[in-house]
Amino acid sequence: MGQKAKVLVIDDDPDILDTTRLLLESRGYEVLTASGPEEGTRCLEEGRPDVVVLDIMMPHGTEGFNWLSKLRHHKDPQLRDIPVIVLSSIHEKTGFRFHEGEADETGEYLPAQAFIDKPIDPDLLASKIEAVLNRS
Repeated sequence: MGQKAKVLVIDDDPDILDTTRLLLESRGYEVLTASGPEEGTRCLEEGRPDVVVLDIMMPHGTEGFNWLSKLRHHKDPQLRDIPVIVLSSIHEKTGFRFHEGEADETGEYLPAQAFIDKPIDPDLLASKIEAVLNRS
């Protein structure tokens, strides 16, 4: 892959946004950041990233789930199919586990391509981004 991908990071924690942006920029990625779902949608439509790194738990609960669902029903098929890597500490709070893979008819799977627990392991995040980009 010659030119590095454009990554959109959506998280309500400004420290995580800054840290993740610096980490990804140091690895050659172009990074867009958004501090919430509305800003995330604007950045998605204007910036047209290659991959989205999305926090699930934001100020109004599980806004990331709603954002991802709306993305998968977006009117623009190119945006609708952008790979998403979910960031979350929800496992620690609820014990709920996610599974990687495409959503099936029963909705058993969240329609994301990868999941990473917080705190973020920089090498794991970079490898997940490369993996989802190589699949798409």
